[in-house]
Amino acid sequence: MNLKSIIECEAKGFEKLNKYQLPNHYKKIGIAILIISFISIFINGFSLNQPEVKIISKFGILIGLLIISISKELLEDELVIKLRMQSYTFAFIAAVGYSLMLPFINYLFDITFQSANATLKEIGDFTILWMLLIVQVLYFEVLKKAHK
Repeated sequence: MNLKSIIECEAKGFEKLNKYQLPNHYKKIGIAILIISFISIFINGFSLNQPEVKIISKFGILIGLLIISISKELLEDELVIKLRMQSYTFAFIAAVGYSLMLPFINYLFDITFQSANATLKEIGDFTILWMLLIVQVLYFEVLKKAHK
């Protein structure tokens, strides 16, 4: 195998991955997982207080949002593909901005209201991933409605 054939093989693999999407009916499954996870977080927060349930619910939220994000639309045309890419781009930029600014905003609030305990803290992985996926899903829906 020469270098050119290896590169072509890798390019074909990336092309398959680039076009990978779940069928449209998976969107309903993602929404169901998302709703069940949100309900379980609230139930756990108010009555159970089990850390395992909280972790599983957070993963459920991310999985539900990911399934919604990569599910096809009923009519998957060039416009929908363009809108999906715009929503991914916007979500990435928004999540980076959010993750850069939020620690400083939290620090300013800590200085204002609890000056003795003010520390600069990073935001967690879950928060960044949640922000990325929720912005992409919501912005994609807004873009679709705007172009109808």
